[in-house]
Amino acid sequence: MNRLNPLLKVLPFFLLLCSCSSSNPEYNKLIIGNWSGAEWLIDGKESNRDIQNTHFSFDEKGTYTFEYSGTKEEGSYKIENDMLFTTPAGKQEIMVKIQKLTMDSLLFDMNRAGQAELLTLRRK
Repeated sequence: MNRLNPLLKVLPFFLLLCSCSSSNPEYNKLIIGNWSGAEWLIDGKESNRDIQNTHFSFDEKGTYTFEYSGTKEEGSYKIENDMLFTTPAGKQEIMVKIQKLTMDSLLFDMNRAGQAELLTLRRK
């Protein structure tokens, strides 16, 4: 019996991996713009977070800004599937789940030290 070259055995698997894209092109386009806080729930209940002064801005170059109660954060971002990864300048990467993203609303499903948080943003 003729043995296949080991490279030929793994080639189909490698091609399958390369053809699968981990980014979400729709989300990459929809997230670009300026967003303001609309609702911030903690464990399903209204929080005392300063929602009126919560703002995000995402651009097409992969950079973002985040403002919350007078504090400003800047850095880079990327989207993989339904996960948003932000990396503030000089800090470690942070991940949040994008629960919903449409032309006018963005909903982050977050977990802060085991506490479930939902942040709803509206496009400015």
